[in-house]
Amino acid sequence: MRKKDHIRLALQDKTTVTSLDNYAIDYNSIPRFGLADIDTSTTVCGTKWDFPFFINAITAGGEDCNKINNDFVEISKITGIEFFPGSYSPALKNEEDAKAYPKGYSVNLGLDKEPSLILKAITDTNARYLQMHTNPLQEIVMPEGDHNFESWFTTLQEVSENSTIPVILKETGFGMNEETIKLALDLKLAAVDVSGMGGTNFARIENGRRDNKSVYLENIGYTTAESLENVYPYRDKIDIIASGGIRNPLDVVKCLALGAKAVGVSKIFLDILVNDGKDALIAEIEKWKKEIKFLMILMNAKTIQELDGKIRKLN
Repeated sequence: MRKKDHIRLALQDKTTVTSLDNYAIDYNSIPRFGLADIDTSTTVCGTKWDFPFFINAITAGGEDCNKINNDFVEISKITGIEFFPGSYSPALKNEEDAKAYPKGYSVNLGLDKEPSLILKAITDTNARYLQMHTNPLQEIVMPEGDHNFESWFTTLQEVSENSTIPVILKETGFGMNEETIKLALDLKLAAVDVSGMGGTNFARIENGRRDNKSVYLENIGYTTAESLENVYPYRDKIDIIASGGIRNPLDVVKCLALGAKAVGVSKIFLDILVNDGKDALIAEIEKWKKEIKFLMILMNAKTIQELDGKIRKLN
């Protein structure tokens, strides 16, 4: 029921304006090359991806949510973009959810879980990446939230030391400060997904599930742009993934110009899938792939690496 509530409330929460609107790309009036010259590939956690955006962790658990993931698996295969499934937590309690969880992609678990369960989940899912999500603010607001925060750092430390696959530390919509980035570097994590404010607000969602609301908690954190500014000086030391309020291909190239290696997209893709169907989402993703190339032409960048820094802050 909680996962279905998250889907329902997330789709009601429409993103219109984000921190990325405070930035403009470096526009050039004279293009110097064409579509055939553009290379949209990027490298994340040592693996080459053909495209710099992907379907980020959304949901898992229960018949409806598992169907959504199955649809995303099919869409990922058809379009060639990467797919990261949502939380594996329901699979720890339900055998059917464990069977339904996509295999051979990534596995997503929170820092509140036992390290042994996390490491076992890697094997059980044949995952290529481990997304360790951190969501203390959501847990505080969540009616049934876990408050065993004192174990989170040691869990991340133990998992990072013993994982056989790259570990990505992922926020859940509240952004990252510089201290968190330094911690990730100290633990030799492969990547961080800054997941800033501006997209799905899980504090607002959890407030929607409780009677005694604490609305003021919904405004804590760093925006996606602020998070990318925090992590920019470290972009050569750890792979940066951006997410949080990504609405279109322009948002994608802005994040890449702000130092990200890849950009995760969630709500807008979920909205299209749920309301318009798989074919509509496939068509939208193909549109994004082409329009990212157009934007790179406007920015005189043949590669994702050449986008770095081709952006200016407004006002």
